[in-house]
Amino acid sequence: MKSFKDIFNTDFSVANSAHARVNLIGEHTDYTGGYVLPSLLNFKTTIQISKNENKKYQVYSEHFNEQMNFTDFIKSKNNEWVDYVKGCLFVFYDENKHIPNTHLNIFISSTIPMGRGISSSSALCVAVLKALNNFFKTEYAEKHIAILAQKVERDYIGVSGGIMDQMVSSIGIHRKAFFLDCLSLKFELIDLPDNWVFCLVDSAVQRNLRDSAYNERYSQLKKAEGYLGTEYLGSIKPEQFDENKINDELILKRARHVITENARVLEAKKYILNKDIKSFGKLMNESHQSYAKDFEASTGDVDSIVERSKISGAEGARLTGGGFGGFTVSLIHKNNYDEWQKNMNKYYDNKNIFEV
Repeated sequence: MKSFKDIFNTDFSVANSAHARVNLIGEHTDYTGGYVLPSLLNFKTTIQISKNENKKYQVYSEHFNEQMNFTDFIKSKNNEWVDYVKGCLFVFYDENKHIPNTHLNIFISSTIPMGRGISSSSALCVAVLKALNNFFKTEYAEKHIAILAQKVERDYIGVSGGIMDQMVSSIGIHRKAFFLDCLSLKFELIDLPDNWVFCLVDSAVQRNLRDSAYNERYSQLKKAEGYLGTEYLGSIKPEQFDENKINDELILKRARHVITENARVLEAKKYILNKDIKSFGKLMNESHQSYAKDFEASTGDVDSIVERSKISGAEGARLTGGGFGGFTVSLIHKNNYDEWQKNMNKYYDNKNIFEV
């Protein structure tokens, strides 16, 4: 593998990393002002930076084995990977107009599978912004870095998402659930029980948020908020939900998923604190059914993984992430893990199964 010095013929000045995440429960509740419950994964993206003396930005991606050079922050016409770096630089300099435009060498390495619903793009943005924060000594708090990273993805890249991915990537800790109120940005880090094992299974269905129905779902939920006369669906409890106010069946289904999912997150937090694995698993199963039927964000391959995981001994299983492919997450009691893995290996190779 090539190193920073191999590519740029100099040593890097700073290096920072950000991790991918798995959302244990709470899909599409972040940008609707609700609650989410993700946790960090061991997969991470690392950014190394030094000053460039050639009056241009030089960015190398280890994953793509490609170097991109540029002098401005105009987004490419073909949605290139380098746009995320350009977006971070644009947002950072816009926030720090007193800092002169300083050309940089940027080296990207990552162990995060791309396009699988575990926030590879958010981890990249958070890692770049952490490295810029370190290089320029701007002393931003982790929460502010998350806010800037969301701005990159939402305003520069054009993905209509919430703040969950950026917050957990910037602040989260491995083996702790990250309970987040996406409206107030208040959060709690909660220890996961020692005998709970969460596992990812890769469906190998790659997705691209810009090309998927993600932005369409976002628009549908905004319509639902209009029907219900609320700024955020997350403020509506299931017992307050008047389905008669929505005369569009499709919009009704989308709203029902978010409102019930939000309630499931609050219950899930209680079950972690009470170490109630059975009840937490049941919520995961209900969440997947809602995600598949009401939100229509699952696929046949994903549904098969979920069912096989439960048959193999998981307490619960569900699609995780933005939907339309990617990873499933399963909850297994530690005592049952070996049997679960043995059963799952009948269908899936170990290279597609990852312990959280």
